[in-house]
Amino acid sequence: MSEHTTSATTRPSTRKRYKRVAYALLGAGILALWIGIALDRFVLGVALYWAGGIGMGLVQRFSPVELYDERDTTIERKASQNTVNVFAYVFILGTPGGLALEESGVVTLPGEFYGATWTLFAVFVVFGASVLYHKYRS
Repeated sequence: MSEHTTSATTRPSTRKRYKRVAYALLGAGILALWIGIALDRFVLGVALYWAGGIGMGLVQRFSPVELYDERDTTIERKASQNTVNVFAYVFILGTPGGLALEESGVVTLPGEFYGATWTLFAVFVVFGASVLYHKYRS
């Protein structure tokens, strides 16, 4: 007669269970990568890492419950904002500071400094493009 509905108390536990499965698959993939590197089986480790990542994505995509709610979205937004701010300061202050120290002969910068600089630059270009896309799309 009446439809069976999931109670409010079991839904969060179901959500937690699927989240745990998803993150366990990713964790197993990461562990497999490390073991593959340690055993000099890098390609096998990468394949298992990808399998774990794909498994996590499949669980998130096809689970019967919504794994993330508004609280998770708010937490991720704040964490993303903090992360971008930290790396903005590192990029804006660190790059010219490092270059000035090298130019003055105080330090010799390794090649990794320039790679990191270009990586940070690329991250902020993608971030800016994403902001513009979502600003004018909405």
